Amino acid sequence: MILPSDVLPHSGGNPDSLFSQVADRIAIAIVSGTIAAGEVIPNEDVIFGPTTVSRSVFREAVKYLSGKGLIEARPKSGTRAAPVAHWNLLDPDVLRWSLSAGANEKFIHDLYELRGLIEPNVARLAALRRTDEQAQALRDAYNGMAATAPASPENIRYDLHFHEILIESCGNDALMRLKGVVITTLMWAMGLQVGKTVEDNVAALGDHRRIMEAVCNREGERAQAVMSVLIHDALNETLEKFRARSGLLTFRNAAE
Repeated sequence: MILPSDVLPHSGGNPDSLFSQVADRIAIAIVSGTIAAGEVIPNEDVIFGPTTVSRSVFREAVKYLSGKGLIEARPKSGTRAAPVAHWNLLDPDVLRWSLSAGANEKFIHDLYELRGLIEPNVARLAALRRTDEQAQALRDAYNGMAATAPASPENIRYDLHFHEILIESCGNDALMRLKGVVITTLMWAMGLQVGKTVEDNVAALGDHRRIMEAVCNREGERAQAVMSVLIHDALNETLEKFRARSGLLTFRNAAE
């Protein structure tokens, strides 16, 4: 799966650092259900085996995950995995972990439903409030998408930047706080699209062009309407790719 870390870095710092790797390992064990809600978090020796992890790094990772709602510490009951209701699902890291280890069709529907509430309105506001510089940046991002191979790292970066520009152009600080949700969901969905052809990409690229034109021409209602279509089609495509991948994994597991 292609997830360019330079676009959305791990909020804990360098994704290759020992701290980030420890936090990721514990988090994925929780969101996947390997460590079930209410279970005591095993110590570093149990989770990492022969891999050397210092107790201080392990404690810092546990503290970090507690701040994201994945772990709760109670007097006399120890440090335990928190139930899903306590997780900060809008945190980009929690969302990333959930998508990588615990995604199912309901979760995907929920995320795209949220995108459907956010992005069409963002596109409408961007058309009304964007600056000339932001309009040019949107054109450049679209042109980059059109000039690069679908689902390539370069294409993904241009696509993500396109959506980032829209959010930054809407002029609403509260909506801009939700950028991490949109970008993380996009990154994960794009990672399912390996092997996508130019023909496969015609409709989505056309929708991006129409959104770009509507924003540049300050046509708010048109931008909103086309973005709604784009998200609807993206949900269907993502579910199709997700089902195909899940079926392939099931087949491989049965064969083994």
